[in-house]
Amino acid sequence: MIHSWRTFTTVVLGLVAVLLLCFAGSVQADAAAAKQKLRVVVFGGHPDDPESGAGGLVAMLTRAGHEVICAYGTSFRGDRKINGEPEGVVRRREATAACKLLNATPKFFDYAHEKLFADGPTLEAVRAWLDEVKPDIVVAHWPLDMHPNHHVVSSLVWQCYKRSGVWNLYFFEVETDMQSISFRPELYLDIEGVRDLKKQALDCHASQHPDDIWKLHDAMHCRRGTECGVRHAEAYWLVEAKPGVPLLPVTFIGPKK
Repeated sequence: MIHSWRTFTTVVLGLVAVLLLCFAGSVQADAAAAKQKLRVVVFGGHPDDPESGAGGLVAMLTRAGHEVICAYGTSFRGDRKINGEPEGVVRRREATAACKLLNATPKFFDYAHEKLFADGPTLEAVRAWLDEVKPDIVVAHWPLDMHPNHHVVSSLVWQCYKRSGVWNLYFFEVETDMQSISFRPELYLDIEGVRDLKKQALDCHASQHPDDIWKLHDAMHCRRGTECGVRHAEAYWLVEAKPGVPLLPVTFIGPKK
């Protein structure tokens, strides 16, 4: 009887040890997943769109060690110049400086404002680039937007997502109700700790009257903050949470009840 009891006890202790090892392994795996470096593309129509719409998010992601690429669909109009320099040269220089502040990497597509379309060749170019980059997450303009370049970028990203996107897709807003129309956010991000850095990044776009842009967007920050119970917030909308695909690794807040 004593021998049987000892055998039973040994078996139970062995099972407990196995379970503890499995639990420890699971915890380690979860911790490793939490520390996984993600690649996020923030895709805007022009230089200053990713910064004004999602600059707080970009700053928080790079501070946490994630890789962010700010993509710009267009950065110039035909032969237009700014203070004697080609507009594309000026705006790319400004965006590069903003990305440096945010520790992000710029990507410039070589389309003029008036030649950026959601047509077959442009879709193929954007799709090929996204396939090459292999992002975990893409954040792009809300589809309903008064600016045609914003709308086109959103359409291009959406079509890539539906065709072959093995990444999660979020939408951001810019100058809500003036450019982004009928945006109804589900997710709010408290940007109080990175708000000053976001403004500095936007200030890099000196040719675009950044004080005016900031005034509009900071009012939007306050409005969204009021909706979720903080001082200043950015707002986002997630298309869907694809199984097995990472979500943005930040703490979102829901709307106040």
